[in-house]
Amino acid sequence: MNEKMRILKMLEDKKITAAEAARLLDPAAKEESGETSFETAHEYAAGRETNQQRPPSPAASGGFEDFTADLSKKFEQFARDIEPALYKLTEKVAEKTEKVAEKLSEKVAGKTEKATEKLSKGLMNTADTRAVSARESAYAKKSYADMEEKTFEAYVTPGNNELNLSGLNGDVLIKGYNGDKISARIYYKPKKPGAFIDVYTLGNKYVLNYEEDEFEKVTIDAFIPESMFKSVCIETVNGRLNVSKIQTDYCNITNTNGASEIKDLNAKNAKIESTNGMLKMENICGTGYKIDNCNGNIQITAADVSNLDIYTQNGSIIMNVVSYDRYADYLWAVETSNGKLSLNLPSASDVGYHLKAHTTMSNIKIGLTGLNYLINEPSFIEAASINGDSSLKKVKISMETSNAPIVVN
Repeated sequence: MNEKMRILKMLEDKKITAAEAARLLDPAAKEESGETSFETAHEYAAGRETNQQRPPSPAASGGFEDFTADLSKKFEQFARDIEPALYKLTEKVAEKTEKVAEKLSEKVAGKTEKATEKLSKGLMNTADTRAVSARESAYAKKSYADMEEKTFEAYVTPGNNELNLSGLNGDVLIKGYNGDKISARIYYKPKKPGAFIDVYTLGNKYVLNYEEDEFEKVTIDAFIPESMFKSVCIETVNGRLNVSKIQTDYCNITNTNGASEIKDLNAKNAKIESTNGMLKMENICGTGYKIDNCNGNIQITAADVSNLDIYTQNGSIIMNVVSYDRYADYLWAVETSNGKLSLNLPSASDVGYHLKAHTTMSNIKIGLTGLNYLINEPSFIEAASINGDSSLKKVKISMETSNAPIVVN
């Protein structure tokens, strides 16, 4: 392996950053430092392990435009594949890192004071939040003995009804059924005597009302009419979230620092957000879904959604699609970073695919038959079904990941 390939290999293994790779591959920077690129790469890797800081060279600070231009001249075909990948990777890392920080601060702020304090000091990490989630969820399953309990029942009449239930440092379990009455048990632990918590109704709105700073923990276990609400909003923090058998026009589900499982959801529009936990979804259907996970895997089984946008940061995505029954046109965008992307898609005579797949630093494997490859490169593929224009079901899917493979079967 020559020197340049070693440096790119170290970049792929995350021993050096993209900016450092740019400096090491720039001949002007090497002449100024008097070091060989590979020696310098080892020095950077060793310095990072001991938390030593090395000042950036003029070449590195010159930006990726200079680096990629120089790289394209030196590596010809290899550079043509790698240059846009490196540039895009660097751009996305900065963008998505900022996005992660914003999400964590927004979701955790006001929910758990200790977590918020640690975040503000830069001490909160994935291990911390997952440990909190596991501890709280295990406690909730074990016993509600030290918690107070309140029951709530209310009949729901047809109309533009809204449901809003929010847990705190505890599990939220919502199950739909074929009926017309809400039946809920609220388990809670107040910080002081007399703290108020109750489900109130205001016209067509049903809301669990309490002041978060007056409670240590709020857990919800409720049965609700499965098709009586036009809008359903459910959330929790530091706990398990389980929602099943809901039919609604709009659904918003949020979980911070806990595992989430959503099953039998039929929503015209849905927004699902999760942070620091596994997100599992089964038998979902509707017009438009936006699914966003941060620091966690996404697993979806049986999705029949016309417009679907899936994204996770630092996690894999696994999708098992059974059929396309409800719509004639499907438009899906599936994206992850630092995780494998795997799709198992049905093959049928009435289904025509148009696939685009891009991975930054890995490879792509397409196992579907009957495709015409418009572009077929190791890290970028565009393919369309031969019978795509005449198909009754037209499915367009764009897939993207970094540092991990894409597999379509």
